[in-house]
Amino acid sequence: MSDIATSKGKIALPLLQCGFFISTSLLLKFLADFAHLSGLLAAPLALLISGVIIVSARNVFAKRRTHLVCDSHSKALLAAAVPLAFLASSLDCTGLSLAGCTRYCTAIKTVAIPLLAILGFAFYRTGSASYLIASVVISLAALVPHCLCYNAANAWWIDRLGASPQCYVWGFATTILAASALLRGGATRPWASIAVCYAIIGGAFCFFVGHHYFQFPW
Repeated sequence: MSDIATSKGKIALPLLQCGFFISTSLLLKFLADFAHLSGLLAAPLALLISGVIIVSARNVFAKRRTHLVCDSHSKALLAAAVPLAFLASSLDCTGLSLAGCTRYCTAIKTVAIPLLAILGFAFYRTGSASYLIASVVISLAALVPHCLCYNAANAWWIDRLGASPQCYVWGFATTILAASALLRGGATRPWASIAVCYAIIGGAFCFFVGHHYFQFPW
């Protein structure tokens, strides 16, 4: 049972709403930049991003304000999705190496991802919104521009800021999607959120294999 109706819920709501707009903006920019590389590959990406935006919006802006009950299997899948999405994003960037392209990236890989796994497990065991709020804050910190991998998704940002925030945008989007499902109403009908979360994770793992072992799409 979540404590969304308490003061913690009042903290979570604006945080989730802000996170929704940030993730939506970054994902749409990601799609626009990726479309220049391949219109064909942009089509399934656009479909996935549409799903992320629609389901996240339904969760974040749900009218329900009361305690939500989520069955244990759905709760486990949603809580696990956050560290798994960050792990997949990490593999996309630097593969199996523990060292990232910058010290900040390395800190995310070696400190933040294990911490997200611990917070997810703690939420699963207790149902306390505090752990999900902490997960959102850590995920937001991963968007600080730090990535130096010059590719289709990062080039625009690196040219203007010197580093890109896009490396972990899919992990952040998954955090907002999962946390909002558990805290804002999606937990009563969780399977759309679960399906989109694991579509993100599956797609990221497929990109990891294609990029690092077959040099596809770059």
